[in-house]
Amino acid sequence: MKQAWKVGVLLLAMSGAAVAAQKCPVIETSMVDKGFGGGPWRVMSGGPGECSFMAADTSVNFGFSHMVSESTELAQKAAVEMREAIAGNSLVEPILALGEEGFAYQQKDDSGAVVDPKSMFFYGHRGSVSVSGYLNLKGTITPAQRDFAAHLIASTLGVASKPKALAKESDCPYLDDALVKQLLPTGNVSAIVPGKESCVMSADGRVITVAVTKGPRSADAAAGMMQGGGCTVDPLPKFGKTAGIAHHCKEGNPRAQVIVATGGRMLEIAYVPGAEPTDEQRATVIAMMEFALKH
Repeated sequence: MKQAWKVGVLLLAMSGAAVAAQKCPVIETSMVDKGFGGGPWRVMSGGPGECSFMAADTSVNFGFSHMVSESTELAQKAAVEMREAIAGNSLVEPILALGEEGFAYQQKDDSGAVVDPKSMFFYGHRGSVSVSGYLNLKGTITPAQRDFAAHLIASTLGVASKPKALAKESDCPYLDDALVKQLLPTGNVSAIVPGKESCVMSADGRVITVAVTKGPRSADAAAGMMQGGGCTVDPLPKFGKTAGIAHHCKEGNPRAQVIVATGGRMLEIAYVPGAEPTDEQRATVIAMMEFALKH
């Protein structure tokens, strides 16, 4: 189940980091409205490799996110592993529009019946790009709506053959490659870059997230984050008055989380390896923040 856990964490991290947008650069809102109805729909977040849409009823939503792997073979392998991971508790439907190993799936109960026919998930690949998607509607999702969602999601995979666009989806300006390699030493390193101020890197169930927010209350927000989760927080005065690294948290996943407020912005870098980070790993996350503050 490692691959399924990883994708869930990535989507959660991405949705928390994504910045509200007026437009999705790869899918027109009018197409979503036309295909699913129940509108008007609006863009909630958007970037080079991620968009989310929502109707007036917030339970009605649709979205996708890209993950860039190190090679075409590894992206296809990730799709196979994902399918194997969810096959036991999901109804899986092959979707060739999403790639040779692409599929849609819905959770099923012990009798084999779909738990929630109003909800569906998607997974696909093209070149070195993998894509995860979701669709939640007011009523039962029809085969036509399923196929429409799959084709919308597949239409975003053209980036796989565009080197410059692909670089935007995989290059996180706040992370140093050598430091990433120290924390993600093995496995297929995948990247999600929802926007200019956020990114996610992952491999073998280990995840690094970066989020940058700007505003006059960034110091208050940073202080509040360091007080939450029941974490041990070590001050980092070299980064400023409001700066620290949280670890050994009582709530949430084991993690090392460096939070800094400076110059009207808050930067957060978190490392979630699946077990409590070591002293050496915490030092690497601090070094990552030092790099990020210069960019």
